[in-house]
Amino acid sequence: MTNLSRLFSELCSRTDYEQCRRPRAARFSLEPMMALMSALGNPHLQVPAIHVAGSKGKGSVAYCLSWALRAAGKNVGLYASPHLSDWRERVQVNGAFAAEQALAAAMEDVLAVAGDDATFFDLLTASAFQCFAKQRLDCMIIETGLGGRFDSTNVLKPLAAVITALELEHTDVLGDTLLEIAKEKGGIFKPNTQLWCASGIDPEAKLVLHQIANAVGDELNVGPRGALSAPELPKFFSSNRSLAVAVLESLGGDYLIAAHLLRTVALTDLKNPGRFELRYTSVGRPVVFDVAHSRQSLTETLRCFRTMFKNSPRAVLLALRDDKDAEDLGAALADVSNTDGAHEDWYCCPAGSHPRSARVDKIAPAFNARALSVVDFPEGEQPLLVTGSTYLVGALRDKTTLADVATI
Repeated sequence: MTNLSRLFSELCSRTDYEQCRRPRAARFSLEPMMALMSALGNPHLQVPAIHVAGSKGKGSVAYCLSWALRAAGKNVGLYASPHLSDWRERVQVNGAFAAEQALAAAMEDVLAVAGDDATFFDLLTASAFQCFAKQRLDCMIIETGLGGRFDSTNVLKPLAAVITALELEHTDVLGDTLLEIAKEKGGIFKPNTQLWCASGIDPEAKLVLHQIANAVGDELNVGPRGALSAPELPKFFSSNRSLAVAVLESLGGDYLIAAHLLRTVALTDLKNPGRFELRYTSVGRPVVFDVAHSRQSLTETLRCFRTMFKNSPRAVLLALRDDKDAEDLGAALADVSNTDGAHEDWYCCPAGSHPRSARVDKIAPAFNARALSVVDFPEGEQPLLVTGSTYLVGALRDKTTLADVATI
């Protein structure tokens, strides 16, 4: 076991709300994280930050911001969660895993001062801040883990705070209405910060965000709607990019270069892993991976998958967490028009190894799907969409490659 692996195992021995089985698995205080930051000398304040929250699209917006700043020649840290295949995806420097020695040193610093009440996510977040600060990066893009107000990342005093699309999600922690969820996400808004939200947010939820922005003394900026420049990709790809461009433009100075580069790059050249990503099995079967797990994102992903493989037999493999409404999602996906009438086989399987995976026999009927007890590709050669869960995508993505090896 490497030193980094050993240190990560120490982090994993702490309370991990991502893996918790019980409902309302969250902590509602930032005091342990603030104490940890103070003990470390406040590394979270040593690198200019952009903070991103939202129900969906936050990972994509964070990726776009990171890509643009790197393209503009900046040294950029990216902190994101959850990971697909390797936990090191969560802490990146300039588009690659943080250097093992640098990250290990940061973890050692954190563990040396951490209190007993610090959680796994506190410790990993603090390690990312410490790693980025020690390397004196130009900027860091920080994605929240869950919610915003009490998320471990919310110790930041960022240049900009961004809220992407909002939907009902994690209601056992964040609240049962969009207004409650907006309040939790809006907790990342701070004074003297560029405050942004996505254009498509429900008007009443957007009003909540306006009120929070006014309370901290700043104006809420609403991102533009993205132009559908790549109809073969989900339409929210364009909206997420447009929001990221607007945020960078609002910061001015050197950030304008990054904004221009992001505005002009082809959407198909923004290779964001697990976001409508086409890969191939060892025998050349096309597999589209998408971490969509909400009503709107799943319906759009399914529409684009059918467009990509029009007039061809297809298959869909789906998994959900147990806090998702399978009946509601099944009804929404049933309404997505299958315009070419091609045959489509549906399957449900567990969401990787996640303890909150929905029972397959319970959700499969909602999608007229065949229940699979193992996490693997269903038999067949037809193009396959793998979606519904980040953990399912992560479990299967490494069994594929970007190239169709059958034709090489």
